[in-house]
Amino acid sequence: MTTLAAWVAVLIGAHTNWAQYAVSAALLALSWSYGLWAGLRGHMRSGTVIGSLGFLAALALVRNAVGGSTAGITIVSLLPVFQTALYVRDRRALWIVLAAVLGFYLAPLVIVGPPEYPNSGYRSALLAVAVSSIVGLVTHGLVADIRRRAREARHSERMLVRINETVQGLFESPNPRRDACSAVKEISEAIVAGLFEPEPGSKTLRLSAASAATDRTKTPAATESAVYDAFRSRHPIMITEDIESHVGDVELWRASGAPASLLYQPLLKGDVPVGVLVVGWSDSVQRDGPRVVAASLLAHEIASVIDRADMIGQLTDEALTDALTGLPNRRAWDAELDRAVQGRVPVAVAMLDIDHFKRFNDTQGHPAGDRLLREAASRWRSEMRAGDFLARLGGEEFALLVTGADVTTIAAIVERLCAGLPAQQTCSAGIALRSAGDTPEQLVVRADAALYEAKTGGRNRVAFTDADRPGASA
Repeated sequence: MTTLAAWVAVLIGAHTNWAQYAVSAALLALSWSYGLWAGLRGHMRSGTVIGSLGFLAALALVRNAVGGSTAGITIVSLLPVFQTALYVRDRRALWIVLAAVLGFYLAPLVIVGPPEYPNSGYRSALLAVAVSSIVGLVTHGLVADIRRRAREARHSERMLVRINETVQGLFESPNPRRDACSAVKEISEAIVAGLFEPEPGSKTLRLSAASAATDRTKTPAATESAVYDAFRSRHPIMITEDIESHVGDVELWRASGAPASLLYQPLLKGDVPVGVLVVGWSDSVQRDGPRVVAASLLAHEIASVIDRADMIGQLTDEALTDALTGLPNRRAWDAELDRAVQGRVPVAVAMLDIDHFKRFNDTQGHPAGDRLLREAASRWRSEMRAGDFLARLGGEEFALLVTGADVTTIAAIVERLCAGLPAQQTCSAGIALRSAGDTPEQLVVRADAALYEAKTGGRNRVAFTDADRPGASA
């Protein structure tokens, strides 16, 4: 509308060269049409630049058509500067348009000259171009800043959505520590993320999880390092300079990609520090930048996730552990036996029963009986092979699950356990080997039958079912 008003207003009180005026109007229409067409096709830069050049040429013609320097229309030359500054991100396009504005002012002075364009016009031209440059560059800078802020806002919004989704997933993760580190690395666009936690019963901080598989897990943090500083102070520490003097373990830092920026974010349970999340970036990041903010937000949630996971793990352990002996209980036994029977390796079940336990309880007292059970469990644990599974089913009855062993080995294991009882107590045991098609229940019934045979045969012995006696294959 401003352009149309300028093309109409310029005719008022002017002696007009209608041929030039018509050409200028036609060139203006072409410039508009091309700019609109290019913009609709996504070529905003070329459409705006070429359209602006055409507009300035049309403006120069209409100015010349109505009297030159007295036309009073030169102010309209700011319009393409504004348009380019507002809609084109490439600053080179703005410089091209500003150069065209300079040509718009200087070309008539050089080509046509006085009296239509007196020499005093040079001063006006330089001032006009200077003002146009200031207006264009400042506008372009403001628009770029607004775009950047809008982009950061959208990026932050997407990060918040992803953080919320990630936290929900972490609450259900089977390995929340490792998955939390991976999530922090991905969402904050870092190259590494690791979690240091206090070693149980100690003040030593160790690497408990990392975003990538590493053999450095359980590595202790150096006492004089940013990890301990953040843990003790309970305040985040951001390091972007002199990294090697702060990390403590330089080899671990290098193995992690030698990050140029490191965030040490303490994990707090209330006011108590429970760990430190370390996040590293390959470039220098701002303390209040979106990537650091995202990592910090996730750190606050990770503390809750880990606390919940540990609580669930503790409750699960309690639900599957015999409180007196610390061995797995019947529920854990049933689950482990079911898994073992599903496999393809040889499986054997031994039922162990401490002989005359009731009489021991009656004569020595229940505290002594409890002590006997605890000591028996402790000794048996030390005698077991890696992979064997011992559980207390109740009272003085225990069950042993052995996989991947032949009959001779199984018999030797069980006899060694029975011989290791404290307080000169003896033990009877019955062993059953899995046969094709055996269910867990059938296997246990056969082992119970063998145990019954051992007890009725005089106790303090190991018995097999007829089909399972040594000499048969497991």
